[in-house]
Amino acid sequence: MTIFKRIALIYVKLIISFRLLVINVIQRTLFQDNSSKPKKILINRDGAFGDSIVAVPSISNIRNAHPDAIIDVLNINSGGISFAQLPLKSGTIDNVYVANKKERKEIIQKLKKQSYDLFIQLPQNIGLYKSIRNMLLVRFYLNIRNAFGWDAGRVKNFMGLQKKHLSMPTETKRFNNTLNKHGITNSNKMVVESAEPNDKQILDIINTKQPYIVFLIGGKLQPKKWPLEHWKTLIKLIGENYSIIICGGENELNEANNICASFHNVINACGKLSLSELAFVLKKARVAISLDTGAMHLADIIEARQIVLFSTRDLSNKWYPNNPESIVHENVLSCSFCLKTECEDNICMKMISPEDVYTSLSQLIKSY
Repeated sequence: MTIFKRIALIYVKLIISFRLLVINVIQRTLFQDNSSKPKKILINRDGAFGDSIVAVPSISNIRNAHPDAIIDVLNINSGGISFAQLPLKSGTIDNVYVANKKERKEIIQKLKKQSYDLFIQLPQNIGLYKSIRNMLLVRFYLNIRNAFGWDAGRVKNFMGLQKKHLSMPTETKRFNNTLNKHGITNSNKMVVESAEPNDKQILDIINTKQPYIVFLIGGKLQPKKWPLEHWKTLIKLIGENYSIIICGGENELNEANNICASFHNVINACGKLSLSELAFVLKKARVAISLDTGAMHLADIIEARQIVLFSTRDLSNKWYPNNPESIVHENVLSCSFCLKTECEDNICMKMISPEDVYTSLSQLIKSY
């Protein structure tokens, strides 16, 4: 490793250490740690489908540790699937408060009246300023005396070096590590509900025990998409021994129709499945092949085996599937870690070849 790289890594570690030091000092100053049996708990996790679903195992652990408490979730969500729509078993969460940024003030005013005695932050990648602001808000506006969960967040500099040389847990593991420090252990309880699909064509495939593979082609960011021609090439490599169910939202209908037009063993299920039905389909699938999308995290929670195709526009490590049987494909290039929401050539995804994905698929099927 060059001297420059060593200095860069030291810089990143110093930033993380400084942020943690400040956060821990303020957290210890503002909050007590004496609510061993809280009656009302407020959890904050912001973001849409993927951001929400990775927090579900931690929320399950919180519920297991406090079975008699009222557990509410605050979810600031600018659009898309929220906590309120997740297919969770009854009793996992009591109330979900969902708001966009413009509605945040009104929601917080409602929460002030609830008299919570424990606040747990499952943080997004917020910086030091916002972490301090939120701690002050929780302590002095919501008047919650016991709280924890804030961390160092993301350092945007030298992400390539961070990916290669620093240990980075997945989001699910990061949250559980924080809970473990506060006496909340992993319960490994399944809290996602599944339900048989209403769509007859899909149900027929499942009921006839015909082996099938799921393609999860969704994703709201263009740099995370895999070329349609790559999906088609992969289907040709798979052949006709398996049915293929393409899953996604309404936005993926045209892409799925484009793929299905050339094959008779491929079904377009985009927009046809509820989340509980999607969980059922994923659970019964031989393998799911997915992009970095919320549905991938749903598949991971129900322990479906996956091949996941990652863009390297960001630090992908934290979004990896937790199932040790799943396989990740990605390419770190000179233009990686750009944080772009649009990419002209999308080369890091184009370079994931259908042949390599098929090799991984054969490996998983062989070990089934």
